[in-house]
Amino acid sequence: MATKDMSIGKPIKVLYAFALPMIISVLFQQFYNIADSLIAGNFINDNGIALAAVNAAYPVTVVFIAIGNGFGVGGSVAISRIFGAKQYSRTKTATLTALINIFIFALIFTVIGVFTCKPLLSAMNSQDLGQDVFAQSVDYLNIYIYGLTFLFVYNVVSCIFQALGNSKTPLFLLIFSTVLNVIVDIIFVKYCNMGVKGLAWGTFLAQGIASVLSLILLLVNISKLPKDTAENISDESQCQSGDKSTFYYCPKNSTKQSRKENPVFSLSIWSSIMLMALPSILQNSTVSIGQLFVQGLVNSFGNANLVAAYGSAFKINYIIISIFLTISNAMATFTSQNIGANRLDRAKEGLKGGLISMVAIALLSTAIYLIFAKALVGAFVNGQNDEIIAIGSQFLYILSPFYIVVCIKIIFDGFIRGAGDMAGFTTSTMTDLVLRVGLSFLFVKACHLSYVSIWWSWPIGWVVGAAVSVVFYLSKRWQKTAGKTL
Repeated sequence: MATKDMSIGKPIKVLYAFALPMIISVLFQQFYNIADSLIAGNFINDNGIALAAVNAAYPVTVVFIAIGNGFGVGGSVAISRIFGAKQYSRTKTATLTALINIFIFALIFTVIGVFTCKPLLSAMNSQDLGQDVFAQSVDYLNIYIYGLTFLFVYNVVSCIFQALGNSKTPLFLLIFSTVLNVIVDIIFVKYCNMGVKGLAWGTFLAQGIASVLSLILLLVNISKLPKDTAENISDESQCQSGDKSTFYYCPKNSTKQSRKENPVFSLSIWSSIMLMALPSILQNSTVSIGQLFVQGLVNSFGNANLVAAYGSAFKINYIIISIFLTISNAMATFTSQNIGANRLDRAKEGLKGGLISMVAIALLSTAIYLIFAKALVGAFVNGQNDEIIAIGSQFLYILSPFYIVVCIKIIFDGFIRGAGDMAGFTTSTMTDLVLRVGLSFLFVKACHLSYVSIWWSWPIGWVVGAAVSVVFYLSKRWQKTAGKTL
């Protein structure tokens, strides 16, 4: 079984050996996400209408991705804590419980998505961009929603693999899926003339294959987990030591026999997963919904080139943000496993090393974006639309100097989330969100400023959000959620 116990070995080495495949994976994931825009801008000759349509629909797809990731976070934090405590039988039960949970919610959100797709795009002022853009956005999003089960399952399975210390398997699957997606997209668009619908069906097909393969591999791998040690089966001292926040998952009257039964579903574990998942879903989806409001504000200017530029620059910007988030997720798993193993000292050492590395990445990324902003945005339009390039590069010029601030926020968020302080994590993120969305509307609607004022709301939110996250860490309130066994 390709799992990793992160409570042993040199902390920073263990953290980045685990995080590196995840970083590579997220880079492919971002390329996966921007592939549709790149192909729309370079292979569909309609003066940027297809690019604007895909970018207008993108914030809605991000909401669903955020929800799937939220469920994955809930499962990964709970499973990594159980796995860190070497309770392998309950790790299997927790994994199966998380999978049953996500299949049910995937069905629910698919139904919701089908009925809300068109009204949601209308509420985002997409019709102000013209009927062609709006109609193609609806077509693209409808097909995307049909594949939500694939999306949700793949995200949760990837998080479970990572919770078990295996970040390589999801990477290999994602590389395969990304390459397949690009090939199928080009075939459907360039040779079958399917337009925006071809992009959506290509994504559907690639996600479906990756989802099925990842699920099969996970089920095979968890079946190979070792048996619980005698100490972990019989030792009830951990069960008596603290409340539910310790995540030892010791049921009443637990026995060796009940540990070995490995039930398919556990209500207590499901409750613990949802306890972690709901704040993450709320936080992730709220941030994404906030992005919907911002997208609607951008759409309200009625400029398809502005929408195309903003969507393209947003995706370029999110490449570096996603790297920060990936290291933060690795930090959360690392922290959670070490707390499960009663090694708070290692968790703090990992935080220090992760912070230093992320600052270095932030400085390098800022330099790259400042120098190559126009070339990066130009890749979406093959250098043929000067207005799109100018607007998109301006977005990057404003945001990239503040990457050092956002990386500080995100790494501390990962630590306190891994320690179980979901209140601190949620407060930090919500502060950033409220400021970014609120200031965007204040600048445009109340102060009647241009769309450039929307770009400036981002760094303001980052600065205040980072301050809140650091304050929560320094307050040490997260130690209470880590459990009395520390």
